[in-house]
Amino acid sequence: MRLRTSVLMRCYHGDYHTDVFDQERLAGRVADGSERILFWGDAAEVRTVAELVRTRAEPEQEVLDGLRLGTHTTLSGAGLYGPGHLEVARTGSTQARVSGASEAIMWDLGRVLGGAGRTPFHTISCVPRNRRSSGRIPGGTAIHRIHTRQVGSAHWGVAPFYIMAGRFMELLDYRELSADSEAVRRGFGEQSAVYLADEESAALVRGLCRLNGFDPRVHVASDGPIAAAEVSDAAPAGGAPGDPHGPRVVFIDLHSLQRGLDDAVAARGEACTVAMCDLEAEGSPEVQATLLARGFRLTYISPPKIVYPAGSDGQAVRIPLRGGFCRPNSEAPPAPPYYLGGGPLDEVEKSLADSYRTLMRVWEREGSNRD
Repeated sequence: MRLRTSVLMRCYHGDYHTDVFDQERLAGRVADGSERILFWGDAAEVRTVAELVRTRAEPEQEVLDGLRLGTHTTLSGAGLYGPGHLEVARTGSTQARVSGASEAIMWDLGRVLGGAGRTPFHTISCVPRNRRSSGRIPGGTAIHRIHTRQVGSAHWGVAPFYIMAGRFMELLDYRELSADSEAVRRGFGEQSAVYLADEESAALVRGLCRLNGFDPRVHVASDGPIAAAEVSDAAPAGGAPGDPHGPRVVFIDLHSLQRGLDDAVAARGEACTVAMCDLEAEGSPEVQATLLARGFRLTYISPPKIVYPAGSDGQAVRIPLRGGFCRPNSEAPPAPPYYLGGGPLDEVEKSLADSYRTLMRVWEREGSNRD
């Protein structure tokens, strides 16, 4: 645990705030298999790490800080993305070689996907960094290109989840990799329609689906603005305080709608509030209108899937297309992905880039109003 923290803190020059500091609790998660930490590096340094693990040594901090390694973690993504999702996160490296990272990450994802039939998980979700380096702030272009070129995960939007190095809100990619390569195709094949409250959200959904080779029927509310539901500004009792550097995700259940909306719109101190909503439900546009009226914007989708998870006795489980409506709660300025700075983009990619620029302008304006 200390070694992972050491690598990440050195990688980010001490400006790292994700959940890696509660050593005792996180050690328990590693022990029970909830988290798996991978290290990579030159052979001699990896042997040193293996010996430290084998002997259960507690070396001095300067010993750990002297190891030039890379790391990432696989852990449950249920809290952020829903049941059946694994998350790949906590990635950083103090090595100069990018090739070592790509080889290690590909090996680890192969291990995870190889065991998918024995667990309930069906999707690897990740939000890789994608900004350019700037001064002492390390960029994410290298890890982003590993996900796009080697891993082959699919882009399904952007996630303004975290306040990152330099107190910037990074517009991270939201990407998925299915354990079953046909799961998403089956999901779209049995889809009737997607229901949306506004044209801006519809344009994003169309663009993301077309980027990945799908063209669903998108139904946009056409009878004028939808009345937003009444919601309370007071957070429901019993909730934990939010993470000032990270997201809080609320999964909106249409069968207990009022509590879900009340919970979503009342910030608890988190950097970003996320409301996940079923976009295939005909009653969804009213929910979306309520979220839009309270400063949320649709920024990513999780595509529909038909999966056969372990423990289902071979029975198919269909997961609808869901939308992530995000509301940043910080004055931190957004940091754009490197690919918004130009380069060869096709027409679909250009339309998505325009959508992301529009989101950034909205958040920049709203952030300045919080100052």
